[in-house]
Amino acid sequence: MLLIFLTLLLTTSSAVSAELSAITACGHPEIPPLSWEQDNELTGIAPHLMRKLLAEQGYTINMQVFGNWERCQLAARRGKVDLLVSAYKTHDREQHFLFSDTPMVADPVVLFTHFGNGGRSPWTLTSNTVGLLFGDSFGDEFDRQAGHHPNVERVSTGRQNFHKLALGRIDYMPIGLATGRLQAQKLALTDRVHPLPGLLALERYHIAIPKGSVLEPLLPLLSARLNTLVEDHYIERITPFFEQKYLDAP
Repeated sequence: MLLIFLTLLLTTSSAVSAELSAITACGHPEIPPLSWEQDNELTGIAPHLMRKLLAEQGYTINMQVFGNWERCQLAARRGKVDLLVSAYKTHDREQHFLFSDTPMVADPVVLFTHFGNGGRSPWTLTSNTVGLLFGDSFGDEFDRQAGHHPNVERVSTGRQNFHKLALGRIDYMPIGLATGRLQAQKLALTDRVHPLPGLLALERYHIAIPKGSVLEPLLPLLSARLNTLVEDHYIERITPFFEQKYLDAP
């Protein structure tokens, strides 16, 4: 029933798209089920929500993929993008973006490691290596610690990081728990990498609009509509669909 509902929703959106004003959006291409790159376009829960909410306001969205999350944010700061479909709220980002009051989802962030690494603490052993993606942030406190960590390696894709971790080329990888489990499953690495117990951070994904964007006046309304969807458990209901879509993708 959910699949039928989503199919009808997307079909209806396509039928009216020619009458809508177009904007450009991008997002993190490596955080399934919230957003990921598929067929050279951004897909997932967050793109779906933004298409739905902005169609109500007379807009259609051109979902761009800029190669990695850092390039997406840079394009938005330079005025080439009207919307980030989802982002953590950090002090640095608040200099350039306005965030919805209502978050889409709460994201428990944990450390993944390889099975040969045990359960050592990553932040007290400076000989250990931490793998991150370009543009990644896990909150102000984590960013402060990572900035002082001598062995941080950044890559563009989750696939690169997971394989480096499985091979022991990095020791730890911070990532949202749901995203990490999905990516490990898709890459068939669940027997080689695993999340450590304990929470590294609890971050929340918000709608993020560059300051000066044409969408800036709509942010309070978008936030209110998002709050309605959250309270109606809409996001919870569609999450299994997008998890399976990610796992089934080539």
